[in-house]
Formats: sequence, C-alpha cells, structure tokens
Amino acid sequence: MLKRLYPLAAGVGMLVASITMAAGLIGTSPGILDVTIGRYAVLDHGGATEFVLAVLGLASLGLLAGMRAVRAPLAGWPERLVVAWAVSLMGAAAVPHAGLADLLVAVALISLAGAAALMVRRFGDDERWKPAARPMEWLALGSGGGLAVLTYVALPGHQVMIGLVEWALLGVEATALAASAVQLMRIALPARARMATIIAMAGTMENATTSARNTTPVLSRH
Repeated sequence: MLKRLYPLAAGVGMLVASITMAAGLIGTSPGILDVTIGRYAVLDHGGATEFVLAVLGLASLGLLAGMRAVRAPLAGWPERLVVAWAVSLMGAAAVPHAGLADLLVAVALISLAGAAALMVRRFGDDERWKPAARPMEWLALGSGGGLAVLTYVALPGHQVMIGLVEWALLGVEATALAASAVQLMRIALPARARMATIIAMAGTMENATTSARNTTPVLSRH
C-alpha cells in the first residue's frame, strides 16, 4: 500500500507546487525578478512562495521514501543530497530572516544539482531506471548551467535578475524530481493504478489552479 501512496503523494505535491509557482509569478511586479527567493519568501509571509517551498520539500521526501521502497539506486550521496534539498526548502519556508532563507535556498539548489548529476549514472546502470537516465542527464546539465549563471549574477552581476535565475533553476530541479516520480509510478504501480493516479492528479491540478489564481493578488501587492 505504501508503495502506491508514495508516488501519488510525491506527484501531486510537485504538481501543486509547480502550478502555484507558475500562477503566483504571473502578473506580479517585475521587481520580483531582482529579489532572491529567500528574501521574497520572508516578504511574502504566509503566501504562495512559502507554500511552494514547503510543498516541494515535503513532496521530495515522499518521493525519496517511495524510491527507497522500490530499492532505487539512491544509496549514499544522492539520497543525502535529496534530503538536504528537501530540508533546506522547508527551512527557507519557515525562517523569518532573509539572509538565512537565502542561504537555505542556495544549499537546496546546490544539493539537488549534485544529486541529479549523481543520479544520471546510477539510473543508467539500473535497467528499471534507465528510461529516466536521459532526461535526468539533460536536467542535470541544466542545473549545472543554472548554478554557473547564478554564481555570476550573485557576484560580478550585482544580483541583477537574480530572482529570475533562481526561480528558473528551481523549476529545472523540480522537473528533475518529477522525472524520477514518473519513473517511480511506472515501477511501483500497475497500469490500472497508474490510471487512477493520473485521474486523481488531474482533479488535484484543477483545484490547485483555482487556488493558485487566488494567491496571485497576494503576491502582486509586494
């Protein structure tokens, strides 16, 4: 039963967080693009940004539990780095200080970039997970490139458009986890259960879209 619940929880969580992130950013002030995610989470106290970070962190832990249940090739550093990503995101959603929130977001982004790079080889060497190896490879390259751009923007770039870079990198890394969640569903769920999961996720997506629209005015005030 748990093997079936973990993929559903992880998939729905990432879907809700992604929709909220996209809908929450649409129509907001352009100033958000020059503000780090951590700082904006503190300014947006109790709003969509904190919700996105917290749900992504929780969904990642659910995904990790599901992958461990099916003995995915994650033992060692990949697993530790995914935990670091999840805990750091949830911490960034909870702390009231912008500096600490920025540090936690940076730790999360670096951790998952490293985890994605390690998972490429692990997935490629495992027959069950090989279908996820190629998309993970491209996403790992995107994460590495995003970190390089973020480093430039944060130092010599005077943090111009740093918010845009961080949100884009967060989206790439969330997609990497989503690719793992899709393969987990293929492995852990029979065809009928997968169809039921897709239907449940579709209903959740509709509800999340409605809720996300309601958060946009909150974000727009900042």
